Amino acid sequence: KNIVIERLMQLYLHNISLYFPMDMDQKTGLYIYDDLDSYLNGGKDKSAYIIKNDNSIAGFILVEFTEEKNIIQEMFILNNFKGKGIGSKAVIELFDNHKGNWKIKSLPLSEQAELFWINTVKEYTNNKFKVEHIGKFNRAIITFNNE
Repeated sequence: KNIVIERLMQLYLHNISLYFPMDMDQKTGLYIYDDLDSYLNGGKDKSAYIIKNDNSIAGFILVEFTEEKNIIQEMFILNNFKGKGIGSKAVIELFDNHKGNWKIKSLPLSEQAELFWINTVKEYTNNKFKVEHIGKFNRAIITFNNE
Protein backbone atom coordinates (compact mmCIF):
# COMPACT_ATOMS: atom_id res chain seq x y z
CA LYS A 1 0.00 0.00 0.00
CA ASN A 2 1.10 3.51 -0.66
CA ILE A 3 0.84 5.39 2.61
CA VAL A 4 1.83 8.68 0.91
CA ILE A 5 -1.18 8.61 -1.41
CA GLU A 6 -3.44 7.51 1.46
CA ARG A 7 -2.33 10.55 3.45
CA LEU A 8 -2.58 12.92 0.49
CA MET A 9 -6.09 11.57 -0.15
CA GLN A 10 -7.11 12.78 3.32
CA LEU A 11 -5.97 16.31 2.44
CA TYR A 12 -7.75 16.11 -0.92
CA LEU A 13 -10.99 14.87 0.61
CA HIS A 14 -10.80 17.57 3.27
CA ASN A 15 -10.39 20.20 0.51
CA ILE A 16 -13.31 18.92 -1.54
CA SER A 17 -15.52 18.65 1.54
CA LEU A 18 -15.98 22.40 1.01
CA TYR A 19 -18.05 21.46 -2.05
CA PHE A 20 -19.47 18.11 -0.94
CA PRO A 21 -20.21 17.41 2.70
CA MET A 22 -18.62 14.08 3.62
CA ASP A 23 -18.76 11.88 6.63
CA MET A 24 -15.67 10.77 8.49
CA ASP A 25 -15.19 7.35 9.94
CA GLN A 26 -16.06 8.04 13.58
CA LYS A 27 -13.54 5.50 14.88
CA THR A 28 -10.50 6.58 12.84
CA GLY A 29 -11.28 10.23 12.08
CA LEU A 30 -10.49 9.57 8.42
CA TYR A 31 -12.45 10.43 5.30
CA ILE A 32 -13.42 7.37 3.29
CA TYR A 33 -12.59 6.94 -0.41
CA ASP A 34 -14.09 3.55 -1.16
CA ASP A 35 -12.11 2.66 -4.25
CA LEU A 36 -8.60 3.77 -3.22
CA ASP A 37 -7.22 0.26 -2.64
CA SER A 38 -7.93 -0.71 -6.26
CA TYR A 39 -5.63 2.14 -7.39
CA LEU A 40 -2.91 1.43 -4.82
CA ASN A 41 -2.73 -2.34 -5.38
CA GLY A 42 -1.33 -1.90 -8.87
CA GLY A 43 -3.98 -3.73 -10.83
CA LYS A 44 -3.65 -3.52 -14.58
CA ASP A 45 -6.64 -1.24 -15.03
CA LYS A 46 -6.10 1.31 -12.23
CA SER A 47 -3.00 3.23 -11.22
CA ALA A 48 -2.03 5.86 -8.68
CA TYR A 49 0.83 8.23 -9.45
CA ILE A 50 2.67 10.51 -7.05
CA ILE A 51 3.44 13.93 -8.51
CA LYS A 52 6.83 15.31 -7.54
CA ASN A 53 8.52 18.66 -7.89
CA ASP A 54 12.24 18.01 -7.73
CA ASN A 55 12.38 15.75 -4.66
CA SER A 56 9.25 17.11 -2.99
CA ILE A 57 5.91 15.34 -3.06
CA ALA A 58 3.44 17.69 -4.75
CA GLY A 59 0.30 15.59 -5.21
CA PHE A 60 -1.23 12.56 -6.90
CA ILE A 61 -3.27 11.38 -9.89
CA LEU A 62 -5.63 8.38 -10.00
CA VAL A 63 -6.15 6.90 -13.48
CA GLU A 64 -8.34 4.09 -14.75
CA PHE A 65 -7.28 2.39 -17.99
CA THR A 66 -10.02 0.62 -19.96
CA GLU A 67 -10.13 -0.80 -23.49
CA GLU A 68 -12.11 2.23 -24.66
CA LYS A 69 -10.43 5.07 -22.77
CA ASN A 70 -8.07 6.31 -20.10
CA ILE A 71 -9.95 8.11 -17.33
CA ILE A 72 -8.46 10.58 -14.87
CA GLN A 73 -10.66 10.06 -11.83
CA GLU A 74 -8.92 12.29 -9.29
CA MET A 75 -6.01 14.69 -9.17
CA PHE A 76 -4.65 16.66 -6.25
CA ILE A 77 -1.88 19.22 -5.96
CA LEU A 78 -0.81 20.49 -2.54
CA ASN A 79 -1.62 24.18 -2.07
CA ASN A 80 2.01 25.33 -1.96
CA PHE A 81 2.59 23.80 -5.44
CA LYS A 82 -0.55 25.16 -7.15
CA GLY A 83 -0.18 27.67 -9.95
CA LYS A 84 3.41 26.70 -10.75
CA GLY A 85 2.80 24.41 -13.75
CA ILE A 86 3.58 21.25 -11.78
CA GLY A 87 0.15 19.70 -12.32
CA SER A 88 0.14 20.49 -16.04
CA LYS A 89 3.62 19.03 -16.45
CA ALA A 90 2.55 15.84 -14.66
CA VAL A 91 -0.60 15.28 -16.72
CA ILE A 92 1.19 16.03 -19.99
CA GLU A 93 3.77 13.38 -19.09
CA LEU A 94 0.89 10.99 -18.32
CA PHE A 95 -0.81 11.77 -21.66
CA ASP A 96 2.47 11.32 -23.55
CA ASN A 97 3.02 7.91 -21.93
CA HIS A 98 -0.50 6.62 -22.62
CA LYS A 99 -1.94 7.24 -26.07
CA GLY A 100 -5.62 6.81 -26.92
CA ASN A 101 -8.98 8.19 -25.88
CA TRP A 102 -8.95 10.24 -22.69
CA LYS A 103 -11.73 11.26 -20.34
CA ILE A 104 -11.16 13.69 -17.49
CA LYS A 105 -13.73 14.14 -14.76
CA SER A 106 -13.18 17.62 -13.39
CA LEU A 107 -14.04 18.31 -9.77
CA PRO A 108 -17.68 19.45 -9.76
CA LEU A 109 -18.42 22.97 -8.52
CA SER A 110 -14.75 23.98 -8.72
CA GLU A 111 -14.14 26.69 -11.29
CA GLN A 112 -10.40 26.49 -10.54
CA ALA A 113 -10.25 22.76 -11.34
CA GLU A 114 -12.34 23.13 -14.48
CA LEU A 115 -10.17 25.98 -15.78
CA PHE A 116 -7.00 23.99 -15.03
CA TRP A 117 -8.23 21.02 -17.07
CA ILE A 118 -9.63 23.03 -19.96
CA ASN A 119 -6.48 25.18 -20.27
CA THR A 120 -4.11 22.20 -19.98
CA VAL A 121 -6.01 20.03 -22.47
CA LYS A 122 -6.61 22.93 -24.88
CA GLU A 123 -2.87 23.57 -25.07
CA TYR A 124 -1.94 19.87 -25.19
CA THR A 125 -4.43 19.01 -27.98
CA ASN A 126 -4.15 22.28 -29.90
CA ASN A 127 -7.84 22.87 -29.09
CA LYS A 128 -9.01 19.43 -30.31
CA PHE A 129 -11.14 18.32 -27.35
CA LYS A 130 -14.74 18.29 -26.17
CA VAL A 131 -16.26 19.53 -22.91
CA GLU A 132 -19.63 18.35 -21.67
CA HIS A 133 -21.33 19.48 -18.48
CA ILE A 134 -23.35 16.72 -16.84
CA GLY A 135 -25.28 15.85 -13.72
CA LYS A 136 -26.86 17.90 -10.98
CA PHE A 137 -23.52 19.60 -10.24
CA ASN A 138 -22.89 20.50 -13.91
CA ARG A 139 -19.58 18.60 -13.79
CA ALA A 140 -17.17 19.23 -16.68
CA ILE A 141 -16.22 16.05 -18.55
CA ILE A 142 -13.35 16.62 -20.98
CA THR A 143 -12.59 14.13 -23.77
CA PHE A 144 -9.91 13.93 -26.45
CA ASN A 145 -7.75 11.49 -28.39
CA ASN A 146 -3.96 11.84 -28.50
CA GLU A 147 -3.01 9.04 -30.89
